[in-house]
Amino acid sequence: MSHPLESIVAVQKKDRRLIKLMREIRDIPQRKQDIEAQLAGSAQKLETAVDSRKHTEVTLKEQELEVESLKERVTKYKNQQMEATTNEQYRAFVKEIGTAEREISDLEEKEIVLMEALEKGKVIESEREATLSGERAEISDELGELDARAAELNEQLEQMKATRARAAEQCDKSILQKYARIMNNKRDFAVVMVEPGGHCGGCHMKLPPQVTNDARNPAKIVACNFCGRIVYNPVS
Repeated sequence: MSHPLESIVAVQKKDRRLIKLMREIRDIPQRKQDIEAQLAGSAQKLETAVDSRKHTEVTLKEQELEVESLKERVTKYKNQQMEATTNEQYRAFVKEIGTAEREISDLEEKEIVLMEALEKGKVIESEREATLSGERAEISDELGELDARAAELNEQLEQMKATRARAAEQCDKSILQKYARIMNNKRDFAVVMVEPGGHCGGCHMKLPPQVTNDARNPAKIVACNFCGRIVYNPVS
């Protein structure tokens, strides 16, 4: 006489496979989000590099305009200097010209620093563009692979559900209902073997001898006193 738990154990094997499939299916959207977040990070780095380069260009342009304005002022002061009628006026223009020329010199030094920063910024921007382009291609492949994997898993899931349904038809309905309640609660095993030494295969606690003996009896369905799982002790 076969033990009624044999068919339940067969269903349990399929349920565990279903749980694994559903877990992997549920994980795919998060994996895609993680991949897209990585791409967003690279895009943000590129945007930062672009903003920095544009800011440097604007600052450099402003300084160039200021230098041009100062040079025009120097030319104006020199023309006015030629028309000075007193030494005091002449010295005043000399002072203004000297101040403007020092400002021009300071700005031109800053321009050199800005131009160097601009060149470095362009290199960084170019590198980040290349990185982003490469990641886009790579991530596109990864996302495509994940979509293909999801489709494959969903197909396997439907097939496994059908196989599981056929296996469930071979089970005692009352035992199947009890199994389902325990499985929904434990999410790993509802039916466990009695381990050597009379321990529960689920929680590994020592079972009473009567439970160990009754677990061999096809007419009895017994549970672990500690974890509530159904214990199965097939005759060797």
